[in-house]
Amino acid sequence: MASISLRNASLDYPLYGAYDHSLKRRLLGHLIREQSGMRIIRAVDNITIEAEAGARIGLAGPNGSGKSTLLRLIAGVYPPSCGSVAIKGNIVPLLGLNAGVNLDFVAEDNIALLLRISGRKPTRAIIDEIWAFTELEERMQRLPLRMFSSGMLMRVLFATATAFPADILLLDEWLSVVDENFSAKAQARLIKLVSQAAIVIIASHDQPLLRRTCSTIINLDHGRVASTVAVEPPATHPFELREKRA
Repeated sequence: MASISLRNASLDYPLYGAYDHSLKRRLLGHLIREQSGMRIIRAVDNITIEAEAGARIGLAGPNGSGKSTLLRLIAGVYPPSCGSVAIKGNIVPLLGLNAGVNLDFVAEDNIALLLRISGRKPTRAIIDEIWAFTELEERMQRLPLRMFSSGMLMRVLFATATAFPADILLLDEWLSVVDENFSAKAQARLIKLVSQAAIVIIASHDQPLLRRTCSTIINLDHGRVASTVAVEPPATHPFELREKRA
């Protein structure tokens, strides 16, 4: 059964050189401390989260509050500096579709690479199924992604990232697809993916979205949990409601 357990988890970033004099350092000076002679900033600070199957958690807070970093900590992109992170179930982290992409590689090789990164074997049948979802011409599989328009590139990356269901789905903002002709199809797949996942965590500035899709909203402030709010579930299915309002 899928579960997430963060216990007093923290994440520190080292600071280097010119950063010391930056505006950001002055603004975040109270978070910066010394460790073994190196300046570090605590991006996630002593966070505890327990989530079981059925959890729908929203992460809210201003820019720099730690939402995206916390998602990456849960996804395993960063190990915790202290505390513990324990995950049961396969994770699909939709945290930026360009991660792992090489624009000089042909589209087919990029799909295979992204599948391997996610722990999937890139068989011919799987690659063909992903490509069919993009609705792009077959010949384009052998072209470098650098030659693709932004809309075409988004089709390939989105189709690959959402090709398999997830036990745990991590979303850094609700994904929007550049190509208007592809948007409705992409939204339908994303809604299905969210609906089927055992645990969903969404980081967003969109409070109405979080309130109609989540059962709990965690408000972050400078990497710490400022408050946790239980949300009353909507009368209708949250994703159906979203489509009606779109």
